[in-house]
Amino acid sequence: MTTTDIRIQPRRRGDKRPSWDEEPSFLGKFVKAAFLVCYAAAIVLPIWAVVATSFASEEALSRAGGNLLLIPTDVSLKAYEEIFSGGALTESLLLTMGLTLGGTAISMVITIGAAYGLSRPGTLLHRPLLMLVLFTFLFAPGLYPSFLVVQSLGLFNSYWSLILPMAMNAFNLIVLRSFFMNSVPGELLDAAKMDGAGEFRTLFKIVLPMSKAILAVIALFYAVMYWNIYFQAVLYIPSQDVQPIQVVLQRMLMSTQGLPGAASQAAQYQSTAAAPTAALKMAVVVCTIIPIVIMYPFIQKHFTKAVITGAIKG
Repeated sequence: MTTTDIRIQPRRRGDKRPSWDEEPSFLGKFVKAAFLVCYAAAIVLPIWAVVATSFASEEALSRAGGNLLLIPTDVSLKAYEEIFSGGALTESLLLTMGLTLGGTAISMVITIGAAYGLSRPGTLLHRPLLMLVLFTFLFAPGLYPSFLVVQSLGLFNSYWSLILPMAMNAFNLIVLRSFFMNSVPGELLDAAKMDGAGEFRTLFKIVLPMSKAILAVIALFYAVMYWNIYFQAVLYIPSQDVQPIQVVLQRMLMSTQGLPGAASQAAQYQSTAAAPTAALKMAVVVCTIIPIVIMYPFIQKHFTKAVITGAIKG
């Protein structure tokens, strides 16, 4: 039988298309559009209420009974002036920024070095080290063993306890290793080796320039992890005067004072010149989400190319 003998059978009058192949009806389109609008409103409206409340004045919050506002009648910047006035909130915000930048840099250096080493054939103890990484990926250590390790290394009540125990993520390492193995041509690496390039030169001159997309995504993952650090700070640095902004935000939301543990500043927040408590809380929430929201649009275009390519090919 040849291709000319194959005839397309005409559709009979009583035949129906599959449900997934039918043209959606007007009612179906309307229901989908209404669902998407409601879903978007459920996400946007709470965020907008937080932002609007952070700019509200004390009088507007008093008229609203202390609730969140969608449209602040009296705009005030007292809450943001309090955050950036150089007090405890400013120190917490600067600490979180330092942990995010320093921790991301350390994690990227460790992850890139480990991923490149495990992606090269013939590396010393290649398979045992890879199996060890996969073991930690499948079986994460418990809370008590992690605490004992941090305490035995002398990191307890030190800011290093927020960076070193989480310096390398097994998932990020595996994705980056798969990208190095499958997206960087082996012939190019062999040519560089024949030209006399060492491993470090090959890494910095060839591999890293070709891996900008995956590196941006991995760096974003680490930055979000360090920026949102909370539980480790509560567990490992309980005696530090300056806490990450997430810990400060949690204590502010759970207390009636503007700043946690600041008895000397209680009168300041009770005075009429101080920023309103609800506005201050919402302003801190805005400051914790804005940096990540700003970063995502610049990294979003690399997600499909980097993460999916590195994961599926691996």
